[in-house]
Amino acid sequence: MDLNFFIYSFTSLFIIVDPIGLIPVFHLLTYYYSKDEQIEIIKSAIITATITLLIFAFFGTYIFDYFGITLDSFKVAGGLLLFKIAWDMLHAEMSKTKHSPREEVDIRMGGVAVVPLAIPLLAGPGAITTTIILMGKAQNLTDKTTVILSIISTMIISGLILSASDIVVKKLKVSGINAIVRIMGLILAAISVQIIFSGAYGLIKAITA
Repeated sequence: MDLNFFIYSFTSLFIIVDPIGLIPVFHLLTYYYSKDEQIEIIKSAIITATITLLIFAFFGTYIFDYFGITLDSFKVAGGLLLFKIAWDMLHAEMSKTKHSPREEVDIRMGGVAVVPLAIPLLAGPGAITTTIILMGKAQNLTDKTTVILSIISTMIISGLILSASDIVVKKLKVSGINAIVRIMGLILAAISVQIIFSGAYGLIKAITA
């Protein structure tokens, strides 16, 4: 396994999933549940989000072929979406591409686990976009396996972070969480710009060929 590619894949996914930034939202959605119920919600959300990303990892290319979408054009569109999310993170805002007010007020335990926690907070447009782009970068079976491991690792760590949300909220406070979110947003902005340039270069090369 290419360790550098794993680090790149994991970092990209972890930043876009942003479990630390989700802590205030998770706390708001689940504070009235017991700790055991919160753990069950997290388990359901992580499993659902993981399956969602794996589906797009395995079948994203076929979806592209069906709609006649090239990877380079998706890189440009996806890169712009990621930059928008990064911009929101830099301003310590929850990206509007991740949730809606209607989803935020869903107070049913099962509903909270699937919508909005799993989709679209954990496995939102940004995470799906990143997954498909990473699979497009994978050159062989080993690289594809690396992306799959990155998805699973990201979700497991996200689950652990959300499980400790009450401790994190007490220790970091909202201001501390926002500071971390801004730093992660800056890194994501740089990654998104690189993806946009890579896609634009591929499109220009195809046009001029």
